[in-house]
Amino acid sequence: MAGFDLERFVKTADRIRNTARKEGRLTDNPTEDVLRELMMKEPGIRETKYCNFAAESEPSSRSAMFTKNSVDSQFGLDEEKMLAECEACLAKEKLICVDRIVGNDNSGTSVRLIVPERFAHIAGGGANLFGVPRSPVKTPTYQIVFFADEAFATNQSKPLPEKDITIRLAMLEDGRYVKVIRNGNYTGEYKKGVFAAEDWFAKKTGKGIFLHAGCRTDYLESVHGDYSWTSTLLVALSANGKTTTSCKILARKGNEQSWLVQDDGGTLTPQGGFLGFEAGGVFVKTEAVNPGQQQEIYYGLMKPSTVCENVFVTPDGDYDFYNFQKTSNGRAVVCRRDFMHASRNIDVERVDNLILITRGPLIPAISKLTREQAAALMILGQAMESSAGDPTRAGTIRSEFFYDPFVAGSLAQHANCFYDIVRGLPHLNYYLLNTGWVGEGEHYLDIRLEFTMGILDSLLRGGLEDWTASPTGFQVPRAVRSVDDIYSHPEKLYSQSEFQEKLNELNRMRYDAVEKVGGELHPSIRRVFDKV
Repeated sequence: MAGFDLERFVKTADRIRNTARKEGRLTDNPTEDVLRELMMKEPGIRETKYCNFAAESEPSSRSAMFTKNSVDSQFGLDEEKMLAECEACLAKEKLICVDRIVGNDNSGTSVRLIVPERFAHIAGGGANLFGVPRSPVKTPTYQIVFFADEAFATNQSKPLPEKDITIRLAMLEDGRYVKVIRNGNYTGEYKKGVFAAEDWFAKKTGKGIFLHAGCRTDYLESVHGDYSWTSTLLVALSANGKTTTSCKILARKGNEQSWLVQDDGGTLTPQGGFLGFEAGGVFVKTEAVNPGQQQEIYYGLMKPSTVCENVFVTPDGDYDFYNFQKTSNGRAVVCRRDFMHASRNIDVERVDNLILITRGPLIPAISKLTREQAAALMILGQAMESSAGDPTRAGTIRSEFFYDPFVAGSLAQHANCFYDIVRGLPHLNYYLLNTGWVGEGEHYLDIRLEFTMGILDSLLRGGLEDWTASPTGFQVPRAVRSVDDIYSHPEKLYSQSEFQEKLNELNRMRYDAVEKVGGELHPSIRRVFDKV
């Protein structure tokens, strides 16, 4: 169907809400107490001993394989039928509508969520992710609508690739956006719906480049005895260490401070600042969370306002974060007010460090990069698949352009936009952080969290001053105070010929990933990895 009018998505969402309101089926912007009452009525939800709620979603992860957007796909009859079905299904249900502000209070961007009451936990948890508007929202910038048909029940016994799910993202030219989810009630689809909208429109409007990154600020004593503020972005695919490294407190003496600014995304501006998009809460992964390694997250999970999803609850109402009978992709929305070190600000004026998080046996635990290497590695986006993406491939190494499954439009233009911005930021430092392991087989060495945080601690205190060339093509520190030298030199875990052979194979993959983006890519990025 040529010339499909994307305005149909907006009109359908508006009509669904207005009809429900006229018929007395709409709970419009309920208070926190009313949302709690609605969640208590949701089938299958559990109230825990901490007076918060744990729900089970279907599916238990995002459904990227069933998702299309209007920028990269031609919409037509299938979308027309989907909108008609959405309106017909929701005409039979009681609905909840929640309006929130995306970004800071002055952003001018709002999101409206419409869900059936039986999916109340999406409203209860999702409402905590973003800011509460100061006045009623008349025309939302973004709208996200959930509905389900008869296939929702039968999907529960099927693996993700076999489920009957449809997700469509309508991106209108004037900045409005509508996402419709058929047969899914995973809170991550709401959160990532806003993520995808911000991703596209930050680039389209010239505001900057949206990055799948956590942001932290630290006021630490340097190795030379002076104190200074440092702002750091940590870019990663879901479940590769982004939230943990963004949240972990490094401050421990004197006047030191560590603040969590954002844990999952925001816009790097041409001026070198960072604009966060979630002012209300943090969407955390709960797999194996414990008070020893993830104290900052662990205690947030015990707060009454927290809403968990796909987390095992014992018969006596306690959480078991090590029980993965259904999935290892347990999630929770924790309010920022329940994180003791969540910053009052979700923006920073100047970013000092850009750290790419990756995994792989040949990669040093920490490497220093050039601007061009950083841009090329963003294109590669090497990370480990998790149960948050495709549970059937969890644990395998994968590549995701810019560590971001939600990029829309030309990949070359996206990469060039990033490169144009960072070329104008001469103060910005670039690093590659391996949060996985080095070596293989009997020479396998796990890079434990304490090593990663020790590296970050030394880096942010200015303790990594001497760098030397590595066979990997990057630079590595001559020494890290709290980490054994072997973690910076994975080449020592192989024979010289074996390491070179494996490195050549890795560089071929890197070269192919960059070349695949096409001839529009800036030549300085295309030249980073030679064809082997």
